[in-house]
Amino acid sequence: MPTSKPAILLIPGAWHQSECWKPVTNLLEGEGYYVEPVTLPSAGGPPSTSVADDAAYIRSNYLESLVAQGREVIIVMHSYGGVPGTESVKGFARKDIAAQGKSGGVIALVYTTAFLIPGGQSVAESLPSDSPTIISPVMDGDATQANDPRFHFYNDLDDETAAKHVDALVHHAMPSFLSPFTYEAYRDVPTTYLFCERDQAIRPDFQREMVANAGDNVVRTYTCASGHSPMLSVPEKVVEVINDTAILVRS
Repeated sequence: MPTSKPAILLIPGAWHQSECWKPVTNLLEGEGYYVEPVTLPSAGGPPSTSVADDAAYIRSNYLESLVAQGREVIIVMHSYGGVPGTESVKGFARKDIAAQGKSGGVIALVYTTAFLIPGGQSVAESLPSDSPTIISPVMDGDATQANDPRFHFYNDLDDETAAKHVDALVHHAMPSFLSPFTYEAYRDVPTTYLFCERDQAIRPDFQREMVANAGDNVVRTYTCASGHSPMLSVPEKVVEVINDTAILVRS
């Protein structure tokens, strides 16, 4: 078993940047992990950004250098981040790196109330018809805003904390919701899902449906009482799941 802890990539959801992972980042770094919280190009960047663009950004700015160092990597994803995070693993799963006679690679995926959907689908295509309306009707071209984020994202945070995070939200690129991804990395990499039972954005029944659709014994699951942002409301639980996953896949 390797002696050093794996590197952790933290992938945020739509409208969020890397700062939303700060409570989890601080806890993980306190436990000796190397942590990289990511800001995707789709969040605050070019409104034309697609899933493929976000995935390419994760590969070129994070995975390539970490894997070149022989590092093992766990990718932790939230909400929309589950789609480009999954896609980014193509060619970087541990089995792919081992086939080259090298060490390292992506050893686990952790979805925190994130999209875990079939290859060929987009976020928009995967949503149930009665899903909450998260994208605001007020848009600037392909630059979308979140509709009622206090309710949808932070319903279990106090007013002051929620307001701080609402103020930190940025525009998000519409094409990222509409473009499909191609690679079901969860079939090649050990995968964990954290269900969030008070989520007002991705309903608990849809979370469970996504995991069930992946197939029997594909995904290991945990449950918490959080709303849509467990990295803010229950960061200790998120870290517990990451720790358990790291131990399981490296034992």
